[in-house]
Amino acid sequence: MIRREFCRHLIAGGAAVIASGPKSSSFPSVKRKPMVAHPPSTEISRRALDLHKRAIIIDGHNDSLIEHRARKESLDLAVDWPTYQVDLRRMKAGGLTALNSMVGDDDLVEGLELWSGMYENLDRHASDFLLVRTAEDIVRAKQEGKIGLIGQLESCTLLHNTLRVLDVMHRLGVRVAGLTHGEGGTECALQGSRSPFGYCSLANRERERKEAKGLTDFGRTAIKELNRLGIVVDLAHANDAAFMETLEVTTKPVEFSHGAVFALSPHWRNLTDEQLKAMAANGGVIGIAPLPAFISQDPKNQTLQRFVDHIDYVCELVGDDFVGFGSDYDGMGRNTVAIIPSYAEMPQLTQAMLERGFSEETILKFWGGNFLRVMKQAEAG
Repeated sequence: MIRREFCRHLIAGGAAVIASGPKSSSFPSVKRKPMVAHPPSTEISRRALDLHKRAIIIDGHNDSLIEHRARKESLDLAVDWPTYQVDLRRMKAGGLTALNSMVGDDDLVEGLELWSGMYENLDRHASDFLLVRTAEDIVRAKQEGKIGLIGQLESCTLLHNTLRVLDVMHRLGVRVAGLTHGEGGTECALQGSRSPFGYCSLANRERERKEAKGLTDFGRTAIKELNRLGIVVDLAHANDAAFMETLEVTTKPVEFSHGAVFALSPHWRNLTDEQLKAMAANGGVIGIAPLPAFISQDPKNQTLQRFVDHIDYVCELVGDDFVGFGSDYDGMGRNTVAIIPSYAEMPQLTQAMLERGFSEETILKFWGGNFLRVMKQAEAG
């Protein structure tokens, strides 16, 4: 049985949200050609290939190890895995530099087993993988043609309300930590109420935020310790109250590792304009995920061009320093075909962004420059 059965959660409820009125923001706009609805190119230009090859490409979230564990299969990522979205061959084919690899959420024993799988890959395939402890390790991975593995918690519930476990996770290599995987109100959760899931109206979302319980006392303490240790706080899956409260508590930029834009697809896992502006004011980054339900509520509009619309929307609203790529590969459900099916197809997105009129500088920021900046800032004393 796969770890998360996404399909049963994708409830088509609530009214579609229509962005109304002109956007006003103190953040810079990125000037480009206007949006043009056309299918992606079947061929990738030399310019796109050269640009893609130059890019440091960081994936904000990957679930491969835990999905392999759930299926009781080897955690060796260097094997070709046609029934998964990820393996080493496709990582290298798409030019991946580093990925946030999920190594635990609510179960401490499970988390330790995933760390064992992480180190197994590092030991068996030292010429292909390296462990990322600093932002400079990502740069080194690019220089050496390796894949950097960044330890990422998808929830801090496994800490069991003790910073000693967080210290051990940091020593193992955790450098990104999600506060919650949606859980809340339980003994060890870092937020006081659960996070909703599925589609909703903006009115319902605003009402829920007023009723939701934000960070727990330990949640606030943990954020301060994550800041001190240089671990990036990840707000994917947080309820809206906890999201906004975290931005008041943290002294370092955050990330929203995998999600999309609520105004373009009214899903609880997507960020509203208010959240995007607050995150940008903090210096944080949202990783746009190629999960079809996040990109559009209408199956006919779950396309690469609509994915680019989400990137464009963030850039126009707050600027191009605050958007990246967060795949959620192998965490979507076994029968879900991602809009960008695997790492091997990532150059198609570079081509689509060039055709849309994005500058090379913006594309390099999107693919990894922004996530790299956040990691550097997290490390800074």
